[in-house]
Parts: sequence; C-alpha cells; structure tokens
Amino acid sequence: MGQIAQALIKAIDFMGLDADFILSDSLVHDESRLPPELAKSDVLLSSGYLVKALHKITDKPIIKIEPSLFDILLAYSNALPYDHNPVIILPSESGSPLVGQIQDILSVHIVSDYYDTLADAGRIIHKYKDRGFRCVIGSGLVCEEASAMGLKSIFVYPQESLCSFIQLAYDTAVSICKELEVKQQMSTIFQYSHQGILFTDRQGRISMCNDSAGKILKMTRQQLLGHSIAQFFPPEPLNTVFQSHEVLNHLMCSFGGEQYIASIIPILSKGELSNVMINLDNVRTIQRQEQHIRNALAQKGFVAKHRFDAFESRNPSFHTLVSTAKKFAKSEDCVIILGETGTGKEVLAQSIHNHSARANNPFVAVNCSAISETLLESELFGYDEGAFTGARKGGKQGYFEVAHKGTIFLDEIGELSLPLQSKLLRVIQERQLIHVGGSKVINFDVRIIAATNRNLWELVQQQKFREDLYYRLAVLELELPPLRQRQEDILPLFLEFVAKRSGSLAAQLEEKDATLAHLLCSHSWPGNIRELENFAKTVMTMWGDGDANGTFLDLIGTEIQRRKARSVHTALPHPEPEAVPAQTAEWKRIQGALVEAGGNYTRAAAILGISRVTLWRRLKAMEQTAGTDR
Repeated sequence: MGQIAQALIKAIDFMGLDADFILSDSLVHDESRLPPELAKSDVLLSSGYLVKALHKITDKPIIKIEPSLFDILLAYSNALPYDHNPVIILPSESGSPLVGQIQDILSVHIVSDYYDTLADAGRIIHKYKDRGFRCVIGSGLVCEEASAMGLKSIFVYPQESLCSFIQLAYDTAVSICKELEVKQQMSTIFQYSHQGILFTDRQGRISMCNDSAGKILKMTRQQLLGHSIAQFFPPEPLNTVFQSHEVLNHLMCSFGGEQYIASIIPILSKGELSNVMINLDNVRTIQRQEQHIRNALAQKGFVAKHRFDAFESRNPSFHTLVSTAKKFAKSEDCVIILGETGTGKEVLAQSIHNHSARANNPFVAVNCSAISETLLESELFGYDEGAFTGARKGGKQGYFEVAHKGTIFLDEIGELSLPLQSKLLRVIQERQLIHVGGSKVINFDVRIIAATNRNLWELVQQQKFREDLYYRLAVLELELPPLRQRQEDILPLFLEFVAKRSGSLAAQLEEKDATLAHLLCSHSWPGNIRELENFAKTVMTMWGDGDANGTFLDLIGTEIQRRKARSVHTALPHPEPEAVPAQTAEWKRIQGALVEAGGNYTRAAAILGISRVTLWRRLKAMEQTAGTDR
C-alpha cells in the first residue's frame, strides 16, 4: 500500500464520514479502462498524473488532489534540515505557478521538476540523485521512488489538506445521490403515471412526454417530440398560457373518441416562460375514481343519499318548509330540526347537506340515544391508544374528525346527559377537540345539524338541557309537521310505498283514491311516515301471502282498525284511581274524546274545546304524574 493510500486511510478514519470508500491502485498497472471495483462509485478522488488517465476512460466526477501553496512551503521547510536546496518534483504542470510564488516569497532559487508518467518520475529522481541532491519533495509515488533510491523524501500532502479533499468528494457524492434520487422519483412518476404528461419549450414544441401521453394522442413518444402543442389544443386557451402565463385548468378536450380534462401550466424562470407542462386525465377514469370514493364512504355510512327532490307534498305549509330548508342549506350556521318520531328528520338533514357547499364531503349521522353514555364521548371525540380497557390499538378518530369539512348530524340531541352537553358545548365553541386519554388539540371544520323529537325549550326550563348549548344549536330552526297535519300527503305516500313492490297494484288503488284516502286518513299515524311505510309493507306482505279475506281495501280497513285501537290504548295509560284521584275525570273526558274522534288528536282537541298542543301537554303531564306516583 502506497504512502498516499496510507495517508488517505488515516484521514478517512479520522473524519468518520457515513460513506463507502474504495481504495484502488489498479489504474497504475492498466490505464486503458476503469477498474471494476470503481464502477459503482459516485465520485473519484485522485492525485498526480492518474487524473489525466481517469478523464480519458470515465465521465464520473473526479476530485483532483493538488498541493496548496502552504503545503509546498511546509514541505520545503521540513526538507531544509536534510538538504540546503531540496528538489520539488510534482506531477504534470500543476505546481509550477506555486513554485514560482515560493521563489518570490523566499527570494531563493528553488529546484523543481515535473513528470507525466511513473517512469518519468523514476528517471527524474535518478537524475537529481546523480547531481548530489539528498532530499526530494513530492507525491506518494515520488516519495516511494526516492526512498527506494536511498534519498530522503518529504510527503507534500499533510493530513489537513487531504481531509479537505475528502470532504469535497463526500459532499459532491451526497449531492449527486440526492439529485439522482429525485431524478429517479420524477422519472418513475413521469413514466408510470396514468396521466398523460407533456413538456414543451417556450415556443410550444414538445420536448418531453410519457408513454401515457403517446397512447392518448395516438403517436409514439419519438413521433411527438418536436411537434407543436397547437396541433392538439385550440389556440385561445393556449394563448392564455403562453402569452399571459396563466394556469389553465379543466379544459375539456377529445382524443380518439375519448373525453379528457387537460391542465396546462406555465413554468417560469426569473419571470420569463421557460417550459409548459400539460396533464391529461381521462374523464371516465375520474368518474370511476369518484364512484370508488363514494362507494367507500357509503360502506362507512358517511354519504348523504337523500335530496330535496325526495320531498313531494301537496301541503302548502310543507312546501314553505322545504323552501326555507334550501335557504338554510346555503348557510354555515347550526340547524336544529324538530319533529315527532318518523317525520323524516334525517332525510331533511341529508337534503340540507347535499344542497350545501359541503355536499362532496362526509355526512356523519350519530344517534345520541343509540350509543351508551359511557361510549358516546369516545365515539364523538375519538380516543388515543390505551385510553381505556378494550381501546383499539392506535386509537380511533371520533365522528367530529371523520366529518371534517362535511356535516355531522346529531340525532336525538335531547337525550344527551348534562356532563356530555358541557363537553359538546366546548367543542362547538372552540372548534377543537381532544381525544379521550389524549393531550393533543385537534382542529376540525364541520357544520352541525341537530334533531330531536322532544321539546328542547321545555327541557331547558326543567334544567335538563343547557340553555347556552340550546342557543348554540338552535341558530336556524325547522319543525317537521306530523303526518296527521298533512293528510293530503297520506294517500300519495302510501301509493308510493306500494309501487315499490307492485306498480300494477298501486295503479289499481289509485282508481279508488277517494275510498282509500278516507280509510287512510281515519288513522292518526302516531309513527308518521315511518309507520305508514311499515303499514304498506305489512298489508302488501299479507295480501301477497293470500291470507286476507275479501278485497285489498278490506285488508287495509282491518289493519287500520287494529292500529287505531292500539294507538288509543297506548296513548291513554290507565292510572290507578287511588293514585291520581284528582285527575280521573280528566282522563275519562280525554279518553272519551279520542275514542269519539277515532284516535285523531286534532278532532279530539276540537271536541274538548282545546288546542292540539294543549291536549298533548296534558297527556304528557298525566303520564309523568302517573309514573311518579307509581
């Protein structure tokens, strides 16, 4: 191992760089080809005449080790004790200006010489030995030859200088590797992208393109190169890009009978146009991707299916309600939907979402009464790993996070406990949440729609619902009327449900709409639209099984009478006389009116001489009193 190699190894060990270093002296013996061990190297580091040989056989970056003025001065100083006029022998012509500078600085004559090959070095050293010189200054090869001839040698490269060259080689290699990595990544994206990608020069001639672009434009990559982009796109949008330097998005175009969306992007350098990039997306591919996303969201239940088109009504008040809801949809404020069970509160909430600017984002529905109190907080706000026994590994996002940029629908909001109401209020106010068992603050952006079948304001008065939360939620208020208040819609809705199973039967029933409407409207439908749909399924199933006697209308009448009897029975709890003696007469009076009205609350209230709301409140009060006394 030569002196330069030993010095390099010592310097490399001292520096401790994170790189692989390969030492090779193969080139000394064969200068016609790059040694195999150096084939994968990023940067070559060499000194002396070998640099010329390397340049002839490789285009890899080469860092040339050259002595500095200080290195030569230091070596000259170290050589003086051995020879009053040592000779400096350096490779090629690299050191000649420096030697001249040393002569000027020291005002002495310095003997120097130069070599191009190893054989030249040996011959020159022998010449100076014959002239009586006892010390030689030079590279590792020179020092080895001089020592072999019995002369004293001074190595011209101190460790500090070698370290600087090694650092330069290392930095160059790191830069090359990073640049190569970026190029490989870009090349992979460019070649394997399903998008068609083209680059043009400032005149609009195609300079680069990928295979996908060739397939779209029905030409090979080689054929496309040099073609003007104006052959494929209309001139007006191109002028916007090339002259005004404006980005052009969503340009519809057609190639080979397929529809594409093009994005044309100018690339500027120092304010001047240097290149233009064109992306081509297949419309069918975009549609498929959109469908996949929608399907994935649908599987998770985070897509709103219903729209305002689903609401068909002959009731003017209901039309006004839908019109108001459409206006509310354009707002970002909270909406609260009031209505009895089965009136379609979630359908209305989904329609509001789909009519809003958030329509393409998640719709997350949460039934606050269907999840246990102990789990509801973690479901709403999420939890971190280890937050509680059984917590999912890695934690879980809450519904508010899942609904980010979309809408969260909090159904049965009146069932929330007061502690959870307080937490919900803070989350709504701050638009921030913290996972259960976590400490990180998470920002979110959702629109809140709440719904309840309870009288929230009465709950506020009873201190069962926070007043500040009530005002946070009830910014915009909608109240869905029960089905009994829109009797003109009962028959059309029933026929719609029947038509889902049998269009021909629905057509036959439509001919008897007066009789059928009278039958259907004789029931109060306390379960509203949900009950009416279930009723349609019931009679259709019974009729289809052939279990009914008489006509289909007879079957409908029989089932309605059964439901009316059940409604009266469940609507009128029978308290024990001794438990509520003061109200026995009132109970009997209300019960008699309901029986006379056939279970219709509106007609029963008219018989009693009170409003329907008053009747409802008295029934509720009596139920609560009876429950307390029992």
